[in-house]
Amino acid sequence: MLFFAARSLIGQWDKVGSRLSHIQFQWQWLSAATLLVLTSYLLLIEGWRRVLVAWDSHLPFGDAARIWFLSNLGKYVPGNIWSLTAMSVMARRRGLSGIAAAGSSIIMQTVSLATGTGIVLVTSAKLLGQPLLVGATVLALVLLLFTAPRFLPPLVQWIAGLIGREASPPTIPATSIWTAAVASTVSWLFYGLAFQFFVRGVLGSAGGETASYMAVYTAAYILGFISPIAPAGLGVREFTLAAFMTQLGLANEADAAFVALAARLWLTIVELVPSGLYIAAGSTRRSLPN
Repeated sequence: MLFFAARSLIGQWDKVGSRLSHIQFQWQWLSAATLLVLTSYLLLIEGWRRVLVAWDSHLPFGDAARIWFLSNLGKYVPGNIWSLTAMSVMARRRGLSGIAAAGSSIIMQTVSLATGTGIVLVTSAKLLGQPLLVGATVLALVLLLFTAPRFLPPLVQWIAGLIGREASPPTIPATSIWTAAVASTVSWLFYGLAFQFFVRGVLGSAGGETASYMAVYTAAYILGFISPIAPAGLGVREFTLAAFMTQLGLANEADAAFVALAARLWLTIVELVPSGLYIAAGSTRRSLPN
């Protein structure tokens, strides 16, 4: 996984490196953006921990963060199963059920997709020009979350059957779903605000409404996530990000393309640094004498 992550990072650097020398970075905005992204990660980790309770599995936050960051490297490998596979393996090493870890992650991702779709619809309602359709869709998503404790357990059991594992359907408390929904909703909002800060940090200004940045980033991330082949949504997210920024008048075509590539490089670094620290810490512990 480290090989694919490093290869992704090197490829992104080649594309944006030539222009970086001409950019006057505003580090205060880039620092604020990075802090918001890291805060979003912490919220998602806590949401995942709360869903784990449905399997009567309890994981300290530090251990959960380690598993979350390291398994997240799997998304850089072609194919969308490696993160769940890595999460299951590391959870078993901590004495938890691999199915519980993967199943809770699937639930968290499903809730995140639902809340993210709602964020896109609400923040782009003015552009869509269909308030009734937007309202009806958001209402449907809210109802989906209300009924999630009923339909998600059979869904997890079905997915477990697809990968050759047996899993008894858990009883998912409604509070776990709503905690996950709140965590993912706030995370999406933070991601969008962080993206606006990032644009200001690399271009010097970020015209347009904050809601537009939230809509653009969330839509691009979701489309990249559901892409069945592209590792970490590579290519899909950048194309969508640049196209939507141009369409909403947030940047011209050249700046939008640069921002899309630079944002990928930035977020890859932000994701890899915590993972690298956990790997280094693990190596240090193994090298210490007993």
